[in-house]
Amino acid sequence: MCFPYRSDVYEPCQFILLVGVALSVVGLVVQTIRGTWKPCKPKGVLTDSASHGDNHTSSPLREGDKPCQQFVERSGGHAILTFKLVQLLSCVALLCLSIASGVLGDHGLDSGSTLQRWARLVQWETYAYTSVLALAVVLVPHRSSVLSGHLSCVLILTWVVYVYRDIVPLATTTINPADADEGVLLWVKMAILTEAAVFIPLFMPRGKGDASVHAGLNKEQAAGWLSQRIFSWLDGIVFQAHRVDHIPLDEFPPLADADSTRTLIKGSLKFLDPLQTKKNTHIIWGFLRTYRSDILLSTLVVTISSVFSLSWPVATQGLLFYLEEGHPQSTVRPWAWVLLLFVGPTLSTVCGEWYQWIMSRLSIHNEAILTELLFQHALRIRVKSETSSDDEGASTAVGDVNESGVAKAAENAKPRSNNFAGRLNNLIASDLKSITDANGVWLILLVQAPVKLVVSIVFMYNVLGLSAFVALGTLVVLIPIPGYISGWIQLFQKKMIGKTDARVQLIHEVLNVVRMIKLFGWEQRMATRIEERREAEIVFQGKFRWLEIINSFTNYSIPLVTMAITFGFYTAVMKQELTASKLFSSNAAFILIQSQMHYMFFAIPVLTQARISLDRVNDFMLDTELLDEFTLPEEDEAPTIEAISIPHEHALLGIKNTSFTWANDDATVETPASTSSGRRPGRRFVLNIDGELLFKRGQMNLIIGPTGSGKTSLLMALLGEMHARPGGPDSFVSIPRDGGVAYAAQESWVLSDTIRNNILFNAPYDEPRYVKVIKQCALERDLSLFDAGDQTEVGEKGITLSGGQKARVTLARTVYSSAEILILDDVLAALDVHTGRWIVDHCFKGELLRGRTIILVSHNVALTRPIADFVVVLGTDGRIASQGSFDKTLQDGVELLNELVLEEEQLKVASEVIDKPKLEAEDAQKNGKLIVAEEIKEGEVGWDTLRLFVMNTSKTPRLYWVAYIFLMIVTHTFFNGQSWYLGVWAAQYETHAPSEVSVSYYLSIYAALVILTMAIYACAWAFYLFGSMRASRIIHRKLVDSILGTTLRWLDKTPTSRVIARCTADMQAVDRTLARYVLAVMESAVFMSLKVIAVAFVAPIFILPAVIVGTAGGVLGKIFTKAQICVKREMSNTHAPVLGHFSSAISGLVSIRAYGAQEQFKAESYLRVDRYSRAALIYHGLTRWVTVRADAMGSLLSAILAINLIYGVRISASSAGFAMTMAVAFSSTILFWVRQVNILQISGMCLERIQQYLDIEQEPKPTIDGVPPAYWPASGDLRVEHLSASYSSEGSRVLHKISFEVKSGERIGIVGRTGSGKSSLTLALLRCILTEGEVYYDGLLTDKINLNVLRSNITIIPQMPELLSGTLRRNLDPFGQHDDATLNDALRSAGLFSLQESEDSGRLTLDSEIAGGGGNLSVGQRQILALARAIVRRSKLLILDEVMYTDYATDAIIQNSLREELGRDVTVLTIAHRLQSIMDADRIMVLDAGRIVEYDTPRKLLDKTDGYFRSLVDGSHDKAALLSQAGFGQASQYLS
Repeated sequence: MCFPYRSDVYEPCQFILLVGVALSVVGLVVQTIRGTWKPCKPKGVLTDSASHGDNHTSSPLREGDKPCQQFVERSGGHAILTFKLVQLLSCVALLCLSIASGVLGDHGLDSGSTLQRWARLVQWETYAYTSVLALAVVLVPHRSSVLSGHLSCVLILTWVVYVYRDIVPLATTTINPADADEGVLLWVKMAILTEAAVFIPLFMPRGKGDASVHAGLNKEQAAGWLSQRIFSWLDGIVFQAHRVDHIPLDEFPPLADADSTRTLIKGSLKFLDPLQTKKNTHIIWGFLRTYRSDILLSTLVVTISSVFSLSWPVATQGLLFYLEEGHPQSTVRPWAWVLLLFVGPTLSTVCGEWYQWIMSRLSIHNEAILTELLFQHALRIRVKSETSSDDEGASTAVGDVNESGVAKAAENAKPRSNNFAGRLNNLIASDLKSITDANGVWLILLVQAPVKLVVSIVFMYNVLGLSAFVALGTLVVLIPIPGYISGWIQLFQKKMIGKTDARVQLIHEVLNVVRMIKLFGWEQRMATRIEERREAEIVFQGKFRWLEIINSFTNYSIPLVTMAITFGFYTAVMKQELTASKLFSSNAAFILIQSQMHYMFFAIPVLTQARISLDRVNDFMLDTELLDEFTLPEEDEAPTIEAISIPHEHALLGIKNTSFTWANDDATVETPASTSSGRRPGRRFVLNIDGELLFKRGQMNLIIGPTGSGKTSLLMALLGEMHARPGGPDSFVSIPRDGGVAYAAQESWVLSDTIRNNILFNAPYDEPRYVKVIKQCALERDLSLFDAGDQTEVGEKGITLSGGQKARVTLARTVYSSAEILILDDVLAALDVHTGRWIVDHCFKGELLRGRTIILVSHNVALTRPIADFVVVLGTDGRIASQGSFDKTLQDGVELLNELVLEEEQLKVASEVIDKPKLEAEDAQKNGKLIVAEEIKEGEVGWDTLRLFVMNTSKTPRLYWVAYIFLMIVTHTFFNGQSWYLGVWAAQYETHAPSEVSVSYYLSIYAALVILTMAIYACAWAFYLFGSMRASRIIHRKLVDSILGTTLRWLDKTPTSRVIARCTADMQAVDRTLARYVLAVMESAVFMSLKVIAVAFVAPIFILPAVIVGTAGGVLGKIFTKAQICVKREMSNTHAPVLGHFSSAISGLVSIRAYGAQEQFKAESYLRVDRYSRAALIYHGLTRWVTVRADAMGSLLSAILAINLIYGVRISASSAGFAMTMAVAFSSTILFWVRQVNILQISGMCLERIQQYLDIEQEPKPTIDGVPPAYWPASGDLRVEHLSASYSSEGSRVLHKISFEVKSGERIGIVGRTGSGKSSLTLALLRCILTEGEVYYDGLLTDKINLNVLRSNITIIPQMPELLSGTLRRNLDPFGQHDDATLNDALRSAGLFSLQESEDSGRLTLDSEIAGGGGNLSVGQRQILALARAIVRRSKLLILDEVMYTDYATDAIIQNSLREELGRDVTVLTIAHRLQSIMDADRIMVLDAGRIVEYDTPRKLLDKTDGYFRSLVDGSHDKAALLSQAGFGQASQYLS
């Protein structure tokens, strides 16, 4: 029976409409008065030009368009105008129908009470107002955005009121609709109102419909509100990905301008950048201010989602109560509960995914903002000198970063950036990910979890009364337990991270010197060392995952224990009946509590790690030392240098009365000498400019001085890289930048780009000028050796080029630039004398440098003397010893004069260089690409990839997985048994009195089921844990062995950062993500299958919809997975260039700042980050897309089952509760399973990438037959027969059937022009390239000897020796095989102690710290240490690739050590670049085009009148000395 209409309840609702209309009118008036009511321009998308600040909106109207067409265009297009007109007609129709119903009603206008008459007037007024607004929306299109907002708000408010009046009563058995007397007219009005208030706002596009997408609008911006909320704007890319194998990035929806990095930086740095905020506030407050509107919206949305999540327990209670009591006693019709069962969870999902989308977008914004914030801050930081002992930890992503221009090996107080780079590496690779991961978590922890817990407790109180407070108290008591376990987890996580960092640091170091490791045959030893650190990491991983299991079981059991105590209290203490409606609805609430507790304890560590990462970013922003121009002086600091303003044509270039240090604090700044000594304290270097130092404008200015005098520091002081301390009121530092500044570092900095782009450096291409630069910088011949010429890519760190080539490319960049001032830091150091003379004669004296100001640092005084107009001589105390003309400086210093005389003599000797520096990439590809592009696989990650993990879990993997699946089936059968037994308990109250039901009996059996289930589950977890750890261990071992066992050619073609990523990020994904999701996918499959089987026992008909929905979910998942894998691949490939550009820029900070190219590099960074954001947004959007659809299907399946239970089969309420619990668990797991499969597919991409590196080309592996006798080698005898070699199977030969023999103890000099095959011969002897023919070493054929044994018994000293970071002792004896006495003897024999005789402090000892790559040592020191290492190895065969030294003292020491200190039985092969170093050799080999053209003693070769070697001697400027070395007493003997 229904209750009659009550006007005192329903009529006041209509007055809410009056309030809504009034507020709308007031709002419009206020907006008009304040002038903020402005036309809303459509937002554009980011294009290539947009990256430079141009925003593209809709196209302008054409003058020839008709007025009607122009009106349509202004209205947004035909589609939007149609929606607006339909809405207008609907509002007018509602007004007419309302008036008609009032006038033509049974009692007319005067019928009813006063309240009812006023209610009708309010209704007419509301519809009249909406009609006016709708008309204004159509007629005033440029203001339609604001007007449409007001119209939609009023209409939706009206719709809500009438739903409450006339729809809600239909769901009850006690109340009639308030306007039922209107009859059919009521439902016509409701239909029209629903169309105008709901459907039109939901479906009306915001842009110009589909046409706008082609015109340049972002698809999301053009989509309607509903399309945005359910992400149907992504349908196009989803189904396109299903049809094709791969979608390139260019076909992704374009990036909206609001998501572009430039826009984000513009709106956020004012809150985040300390230089703009002028405060030391924590960065987190800046983010909160930046995202305040998004955070408020997210809070509202997640709250709504949390409230709607309670719809499942509420609907379950209502349905089961209906089944218990029967229809006559139920006040709510069952279809209403079924509708709630579908609509409630669906709305909760839509709101939840809306929240997730907002936070995902903010995460991408965070990533872009933080990347640029750190990058821009790095551009302001002073780079200092640190050694490896100061590093904070290993880095995994960006690679080694050091500014070569200020890392000059021979200079004191040179800035190094190892620690600086390490911090940036960790921030970008690790901390940035931690911050973005936490972005979507913190509001859930602070808002969603509390709201869900509160509403669940309130619901339980309504169901179970005071027992709900018992549940709350139990939760409060038990919650600290997982908190305590989480503390242990965090402790072990820190220890595990420490072990991981140790492994990563070792891998990073090994890969940076992998060429040295292979040449020395250390692969197995290094692999063993890596394996030891890996094993330590695996042990802690096991402990960590065991704690995770315990924590998961604790979180799982707490709600079950709470539920058992609550039900026990309700039945045993309160003496109440635990009916099915109460039990299963409260059980659903407990599940809700359980899920939130799981999430809370998952979120806390994530947020903790994010807070730590934010603190690290904040500390980096606030604590790093900035350049002086970005630092405001404190009150107690010395005054800053006075900024002088002089017209450009008269601007001074110089310094006056100023001292410079590498830090603006009082701490000691270490010099290379000090950092190289682990025990001796270093000195604080200070550069003092007393008086005035003014460089000559338009002339060549030369800076010279001994090692450690501060020549590089003077350049850095000019460029503003050092901290300036004024010496008086007239102090200044001036470098006019109006005409531009160009800078060339000694250790060249090149971009990973083509040679041409490195030279142009974004300057316009001027072909005549470019050709002159190439010629004057001696690059013509080098480019001719490359098949792709100047389009050849230089590769990562310039791997394609030799040291001399990189130096000349760097010099060419400065010469080509239009800069008026050129600062050159010893650019001649890496060049041979011939090339150096060419540079001096053709470049420094050439027309391109004529009239430009050049400041040149050089050690080669004799070579640069003729071009010097002004000379500055620095002393060892960091002060100017002399300045002026060259003659004046010679008069001022006897030491300089002596040095000049000595250098001129040695220059004659050094001029006898036979060839130019070698070209390392001898067979560069035709397209110029040495660095191979990273392979992008297409399609899904299949079984061939996953089997790498699956088949390594056990020695008998098939049996292993059968056993594991069996354990999972048993576990989840018991899980289902728990719910079934709860139904059995509840069923007792349907057939027995409450006093006859034994609570203790049923409660104890239930507890036993829970304990048994957990025990079996623990066994399954442990079983899987051991298998997954075994697989991770084996995969890592195979990966390391594969990389260390590959060829040098493959290592040259593959960037180190890419290899490091396989060993770090990809292996971490295998250890954590992949292992977890293999488990999750398999367990979910078992879980879902058993749930369907359980429901089928109660309602067999459920199998059909379950199969349909399950199949649809599988198809949906397949489509989604293919699309997201495609997007993920593009996302990964666009992320690498971001890191690569970051690394390249950081390694050249000083060069970038010198050129003033900061904005250029920022723009490039914006472009690369935008490409990554474009893919990342689609990636996260696809997750939202599938979630909404899968959850809707699950809710639909639950509703179908409920309909069947109510209107179909008639079963007990307890059986129905069990079936619904199983069905909801199945339907909610559809999405979970789809997403887990997707994540597994994406995680499997790490296996895919690892598998690629397991299939790379390999060198021969060691065998038992390849082990030589223990005595081998007893001598240095070497015999080569018909040796041919090539760098690749498809490449041409570089050696052609050469044959020669070397007796033990002989010294052989190898000479030849560039490309003659000298270096190829050494690589062939070590079997580093493909060879044919036979090589016998001490009588054994090297092809039959294991490579590690062969290379361990041959020592090669390359031109640029590689050193490990750590102590000097570790570099000489990495594996601890020798005592200190042996190592010191080796250092003494190599000449290190002789070199250090004149040094009072900062000497190198065995405990001295060596920076990575030997960055804190000079090139000569590195060569000496390499020679000492060779002496320690006691090899019978030594190969020396000679380098052109500029440090002549070091050169002399090394040459003397080679002649005097090596054993008489040691065979030495010297690749010679100077004749004087090999004239006393036993024999000389002359190579040309990979063939031996001459091979004999020097004397016999000189006897050949038409010989190649004789022609070299005849053309020498120091012919007499060379002849003397060869044994000719006088020239007449030679001539005879």
